[in-house]
Amino acid sequence: MKKEKPKKKKGGLQAAASRKLSMIGGPKMSAEEVAHALFHMEERNEVERTVLEDGTWAWLMPQQADGRRPILKPTPEILEHLRRFETDHEAHA
Repeated sequence: MKKEKPKKKKGGLQAAASRKLSMIGGPKMSAEEVAHALFHMEERNEVERTVLEDGTWAWLMPQQADGRRPILKPTPEILEHLRRFETDHEAHA
């Protein structure tokens, strides 16, 4: 039977590197922040809504260096925040 070695605690630098690596590919903005940013990008005509094959819509993002225009489909949470921003904006207009 093989004895398991106790795990060593990570040092400060190693722990920071692990945190940084864990964020790669993960959400960097909350749903509210995404909705708010895209709401204003729409106002400035930097993004536009496009209808998808399934009848839903997504934002058509600015053109990338490789010529592609990625799309960002809003989550239900983003849509909830977006509706609030649109309602609040209409009240201030």
